[in-house]
Amino acid sequence: MKTWSVALAVLVSSFLDRPDAVAAMEPPQSWEIQKSAIVDLPRNHPAASYLPDLVKRLASTQGGGQPVSEAEFLALFDRPESREVYASQLIKVATPRSVAIQNKAHEDFSRVFLTEKRVKRGVDFLEEKKDLLDAAEQKYGVARKDIVSILMWESGLGEFTGNYRVFNVLIAQLLYMEEAQQAAVRRITARGEADPLASAEVAKKQEERFAKIRRRCVGNLVALLRHSKATGVDPLSLHGSWAGAIGYPQFMPASMPHAADGDGDGTINLHSWPDAIMSVAKYLNERGKYGAADAARRKAIFSYNPIDSYVNGVIKYAEAVWARR
Repeated sequence: MKTWSVALAVLVSSFLDRPDAVAAMEPPQSWEIQKSAIVDLPRNHPAASYLPDLVKRLASTQGGGQPVSEAEFLALFDRPESREVYASQLIKVATPRSVAIQNKAHEDFSRVFLTEKRVKRGVDFLEEKKDLLDAAEQKYGVARKDIVSILMWESGLGEFTGNYRVFNVLIAQLLYMEEAQQAAVRRITARGEADPLASAEVAKKQEERFAKIRRRCVGNLVALLRHSKATGVDPLSLHGSWAGAIGYPQFMPASMPHAADGDGDGTINLHSWPDAIMSVAKYLNERGKYGAADAARRKAIFSYNPIDSYVNGVIKYAEAVWARR
């Protein structure tokens, strides 16, 4: 198959060159996704090697969901809903300091979630959802305290699930990481700090990280669009976190094979507690190979979010809730 692309308007680079924008330290508000034409991307464009694979996997007769043709995929870009880029969130993903920011956020979450109010909410949840947690623990062998803790960390036990259009999040990450990185670096240097990309080691790590992000984006877009077609759901109607995660357990689209129909109604709704609780347990069991031993438990939670500060936080909250039950 020939090399192809959707020519989407690049993030407005002229905005990044405006000194007033840099000085204001505000995320660009004018970034937009647009289908301007169907042309080949330049071979040196970072997304060029990923888009053919995306189209091939969408249209394949193999895999979950239903095949999505290239024409169906392109038609999504004719709709105004597909144009929005969540600039500040994209910059947060693309910045060379992303991992440090996430670790700091998890440390902050530990302090928030270990407050009396949040711990009590977890204790109450253990009692409120006792039957569901019993069933999940018995079926998948995952301790209920860890299920509750992950649901607290992921969505505050359903309090915050995100209102970002998942399709837009994934498309922007696939195509515009370098532009967002430039914006992040401009902010850093405007504060008088050194350009982190001046380090060859940092630049190389960013290149490798972006490649990993793009591979994930392709998998998640394939899952999102094929599953949406199979279930008759408009893919542009699905909202989630700034990273594209959905529902109370914050599953990425590609993780849906590990989701569970907890109430037996024939559908999976990650905004319902039966499905959310069972899905967390199923994921930890299947993907994480959960076990009661500390090493197996930590490894399973790490599979849910591969950051040590996240694992530490989940375990701290789980133990705090369990001690108060």
